[in-house]
Amino acid sequence: MLARLLRIDGSPLFSRSAWEDVPDSELPTPPLREGLGQAHLPVSTRVPLAQAYFDQGLRLLHMGWGAEARRAFAEASRQDPSLAMAWWGLALARGAGGRFAADRSEAVRKALALCEGATDLEQRYIVAASLLADKGPANGRLAFVREMECLIDCHPDDAEARLLLAGFLLEGYEADGRPAAGQPYAQTLLRDLLRTHPLHEGVHLAWVSAMMGSRRPEAAKESALWLLELSEKVSPYLLGAGRLLQRIGLTQQAREALQLAVETDDAWLAQESLPVSAAPFAAEAMRFLVSACAEAGQYKEGQAWARRFRGRVEATGDGQAALLAASTLSSLHLRFGFCRAAAEVHGEAAAEAPVAERGLLEGCRFYTRGLSALEAGRLVETERACDALDALQRSLVDARRVEGARLCPRDVARVVEVAADELRGALDARRGDPARAEATLIRAIRLERRLRTAGPTPFSRSARETLARVRMRFGREAKALELARELVSERPASGHARLLVAEAQVALGRYSEALSDFTAFLECWRQADSHLPELQRARVFMAGRGRHLSVVGAGPSTEEEEPRTLRARRRVSG
Repeated sequence: MLARLLRIDGSPLFSRSAWEDVPDSELPTPPLREGLGQAHLPVSTRVPLAQAYFDQGLRLLHMGWGAEARRAFAEASRQDPSLAMAWWGLALARGAGGRFAADRSEAVRKALALCEGATDLEQRYIVAASLLADKGPANGRLAFVREMECLIDCHPDDAEARLLLAGFLLEGYEADGRPAAGQPYAQTLLRDLLRTHPLHEGVHLAWVSAMMGSRRPEAAKESALWLLELSEKVSPYLLGAGRLLQRIGLTQQAREALQLAVETDDAWLAQESLPVSAAPFAAEAMRFLVSACAEAGQYKEGQAWARRFRGRVEATGDGQAALLAASTLSSLHLRFGFCRAAAEVHGEAAAEAPVAERGLLEGCRFYTRGLSALEAGRLVETERACDALDALQRSLVDARRVEGARLCPRDVARVVEVAADELRGALDARRGDPARAEATLIRAIRLERRLRTAGPTPFSRSARETLARVRMRFGREAKALELARELVSERPASGHARLLVAEAQVALGRYSEALSDFTAFLECWRQADSHLPELQRARVFMAGRGRHLSVVGAGPSTEEEEPRTLRARRRVSG
C-alpha cells in the first residue's frame, strides 16, 4: 500500500533495506512469481514480459513491498525502454524521505519524457505521481488526491486507481479513536471494491489494514481468512491476516499465519540467496508472535521466539536492529512482571552508536532499575530513575535523526516519556497519593496512544493496566472495572486484560461475576505456562465459591512485580 511506502515508515529494524543503494538500472532481475495477486493494468507496450513485470510490480506496490516492486519495475523498463509506466512505478516504489528525492524526481522525469505516446489513463497516473515527487507526500497530498480523483472520474472502470488512492489515504486512527483524515473516504472506496472485485488480493489486504485499528476490526475477518487460505503463501498477506486475527481474538489462527509468514520470508531469502536483513516482513511477524505468546500466557514460547529473533538479527551485525530485537525480549519479561530479567537483556551501546540507539538503551536501563527499586521499596532510588528518564526524554526531543538510520530520536523520546510517566504514577501510588498517581497515569495513557507503530517497542508496562490496579487499591473499583473491560474489548485474546476484569469484580465483591470472568481468563490461557502466578491466583478462586481474592497493599508493590497484586484469602461463604 502507498501509505506504507510514502508516509508510514516501514519496519525500523534494519538501517538499510535490500538494494537500497543500488541504482534502478543495476537492480537484479527478479523471477516472475505466481500467487502475488490479480492486479492488472494494461500499459502501452508490445513486449509481453514488460507487461508481466509491470503487473508484478503493481501487485507488490499494493502490498507495500517497495524493494521487490522496484526490481519488477526496473526489469519492465529493461524489457521495454520506452515504457513510461515502468518509471512511474519506480518513482512510487522508492518510498518517502529526502534521501531518495533525487531518485524519485529522476524516475518521474523519465516517465514524463516517455509518456507522449501513452494512453490518457497512463498520462494521468504519471502526472499524479509527479505531484508527489515534486512536493513530497505531505505537501503534495491534496494535489495527488485531486489528480487521482480526476483519473477515476474519467476512467471509472479502473479498479487499480481506486485501490492506489485508498491505499494512499489509509492513515489509521487518532488517539481518541476518531478516524484520521481520509480514513472514511478510503474505507468507502474499499467497500465498493470488495463488492466489484471480490477476488482481488490487494483489495482484501487494504481492507484488513483499514479496519485493523478501528473499533470494528471483525468487519475484516472474512478478508483475513480469505488471505490466509490462498494456495500461494505470500508473507505480506499472511502478516496482515495474522495481525487482524490476533486483534479479534482468533489466537491460534493468527499464530499459524504469523509463523507461516516467517517461513515464507525465509524460503524467499534462500531462493534469492539474500541475508536475513533483506527479509521484508519476517521481523515484524516475529515481533507480533512474541506479543501473541505474551497475551496467551505462553512465556516460555515467547522467550523462544524473542531469542530466535534476537539471534537472527545479531548475526547481521546491525547494532540498531540488535537493540530493537533485545527490546522485544525485555518487553516480554516486563509483560509478566519480571523486571530483573528485563534489566539483564541489554548490553553496551557502541561508542559510535547514534543518539537514538543510546537513548533507547539508557531508557530501558533507567526504567527497569527504577522498577526494581520500587519492588524493593527503595523509593528514593525510583525517584532518581524517573528524573533520569525525564532528562533523557528532553535530550532526545531536540536530537537530529542520523541520515540512513530508521530509528528516530523523537520516536525514542515518546517511548521514554511514556515509561517515565508510568513509573512515576506507580511511585505516587506507592507513596499514597492516588490523585497524583491517577493524573500522571492518565497522561501516560494519552502519550501511549500516540506512539507510532513504526517506532520502537515500548519497554514499560501498559499504563492503562497500571491505572486500573491503582484504582482498585484506592477505592475506585467501578472505574477500574470500566477500564479493564475497555482493554478486553480492544484485545479479546489478552489473558492479562481478562484477569484484570476478574480481579476488579472481586474488588467490588461481585463473586459470581468474578467466577465467570476467571473462567473466561482460564479459557484464554488454557495453554499457558502452568507456573505463572496469574494462573495460580485464578485457580485459588476457582477452587470453590468459598474462596475469593482480596486486594492488598497500596499501589504497585513486590507482589505486583512477580506479578502478584492479589493474595489468596479463604473466606467461608454462608
